[in-house]
Amino acid sequence: MPEAITYEIRVRDVLDEKWATYFAPFILSFGEQETLLTGEAHDQAELFGILLKIRDLGLRLISVNLLQEPQA
Repeated sequence: MPEAITYEIRVRDVLDEKWATYFAPFILSFGEQETLLTGEAHDQAELFGILLKIRDLGLRLISVNLLQEPQA
């Protein structure tokens, strides 16, 4: 399995704690007008799985940022 890459995903909607298990293994942080999801994906398919969940809920995506690439 490829080494995990850490991502930060921002959505323009505030979720509550009940969604934490739905987006696991990503961690949710809450702001006044947005939610930040931070976590690791081992490949593009795993990342797209999280993005599909965001789409399926009708959340407005702000950004997807790479925080840490795997060490070579």
